[in-house]
Amino acid sequence: MKSSLQTLTRIQKFKIDEQRKILVDFQNQEETLQHRLDALNQEFEQEKKTSRKLGLVGDFGAYVKRYLNTKESLEHQLAAVRQKIEEIREIIADMFKEQKTYEIVDREREVREAKELSDKEQKMLDEIGTNTYIKTHKEN
Repeated sequence: MKSSLQTLTRIQKFKIDEQRKILVDFQNQEETLQHRLDALNQEFEQEKKTSRKLGLVGDFGAYVKRYLNTKESLEHQLAAVRQKIEEIREIIADMFKEQKTYEIVDREREVREAKELSDKEQKMLDEIGTNTYIKTHKEN
């Protein structure tokens, strides 16, 4: 029983590590998408300033359409990645709960075994004490 609980705990830790790696990948994707969105917004502001200076209103309208489409796409991707990050965090939290359960069961089993051993030792010591008492009182 002991080794099976330890094996389950080790497997659970491995699974948690795997989920953490996946989480880091999605967090990196989130960061990349956020940087792209920030860069797009900065580019838009720069383009807006340039368009005002040069008076290129017609070209700016086409640019705004592309900008809005790209921005919307990035925001959808970012929302999807953030949703996935939350899902993975929930999975990891559940896995930690399960691991904690294994650890608690294992700890309780160890305490129970220690108590049983202590009870056996006490019973044996009581028996030795009783036998010694009987022997000393028979001789007298």
